[in-house]
Amino acid sequence: MASYNIRIDSSGSPNPATLDCNPGDKITWTNDYSAALTEFNLPTCVSPQNSPAPLANGATTQQFTVNSGVKGKFDYTYGWPSPKRDTRGGTIDVS
Repeated sequence: MASYNIRIDSSGSPNPATLDCNPGDKITWTNDYSAALTEFNLPTCVSPQNSPAPLANGATTQQFTVNSGVKGKFDYTYGWPSPKRDTRGGTIDVS
């Protein structure tokens, strides 16, 4: 089992935009954007399903585990209210 970190970079985009992983892998997200993320909708392939929002600038979420028995592409979204309201997201691709 591997551990991955998805970094929300200074432009607000996820890096990587699509993460290839397997059941049992661990995922965290780090907010390197200049504003706190006030909403965060996790992909349905991970647990626990408790949202990490708000996520301050520079903060990293708890570890989420990719559920066993899932395969496919699962989207997630996050957003912030300033400097203007914006929502972005990425994809977890479970093999």
